[in-house]
Amino acid sequence: MSKTALVISGGGSKGAFAVGVLKYMAATPKIQFDTICGTSTGSLIAPLAALGEINLLEKLYTTHVTSDIVVTGNVIARFAGKDTYSLFDAQPLSLLIKKTFTDQMYKDILDSGKSLYFTTVCLQTGRITYFTNSDLPLTSSEYDVIRIQDASTFRRAMFASSCQPVFMPPYQVIENQPRQYVDGGLREYAPVDLAIDNGATEIYAILLTPENPAEDNQHFKSPFEILQQTMDWFTMDVAVNDLRMPKYINRSLQYIKAVKSKMKEAGLKPKEIEAFFDIPFDNPFLGKSDLKLHIIRPEKPMNGGPGGLTFDPPEMKKMVAHGEEVARKYFENL
Repeated sequence: MSKTALVISGGGSKGAFAVGVLKYMAATPKIQFDTICGTSTGSLIAPLAALGEINLLEKLYTTHVTSDIVVTGNVIARFAGKDTYSLFDAQPLSLLIKKTFTDQMYKDILDSGKSLYFTTVCLQTGRITYFTNSDLPLTSSEYDVIRIQDASTFRRAMFASSCQPVFMPPYQVIENQPRQYVDGGLREYAPVDLAIDNGATEIYAILLTPENPAEDNQHFKSPFEILQQTMDWFTMDVAVNDLRMPKYINRSLQYIKAVKSKMKEAGLKPKEIEAFFDIPFDNPFLGKSDLKLHIIRPEKPMNGGPGGLTFDPPEMKKMVAHGEEVARKYFENL
């Protein structure tokens, strides 16, 4: 059975753009998603997108300021601290998650039947690790999948997915397991491959960076500024890699389909044609269907500061409006 997936990338405050896209989609196309995958800020958006809580999403992304998410002061003192794990204090974000994503909301998500996946990276293993509410989590040699057992773990996984390493602390999601997790954007900006592995044949990927990022003429004067900019460029590279494999799979499937058509024209019967491609355990395209991949992203770079850690309500309202406009253009041209 075909599935439709929503994938939301990381990007901090730039998540307001994704809110704008979802606001348009909720009012017009009314697309139903079986699977929703999020990285970082995408993990915060995913549960509310699953429940259709677009008004609450817009409120969250247009009314909070930076201090509601992270405490950025006293960086030097924190950096020199003996038991400090990050440059910023992310306690405000943790409290906001606890206040917003209630036990009842977790129950409603389970009742919805939708599968959610939050992307993290485990510092101890270096592996991409997805936390999910799915009753049938995937297994793979490429990544780990952990089943969320309760509302508390649900919130902790969302928080871990949002914690940009160095700037925000690593987080121990499972209390009796000595594993620390950080923002999945460290290795996966947009979990499109996961959606494919989960059986999605149509994917709507909302990315929070433009296809061609603008050059920055800023003169960097401190190690802190250089670190922030380096992390941003690293994220750009991860974004390119995340889209490369799905595009390769699609091109390959189209090529195989064309070859089969040529074989049919040459007089081979369908069973004979399939026999040529029936190579157990060695066919990387076994069970894969043509993928409809919709990529919706900003037309130009957005504000939000390095790493998207600047939360400015007026700017974020502009991002929401830009998301609505880009979505409108995209769907009108389908």
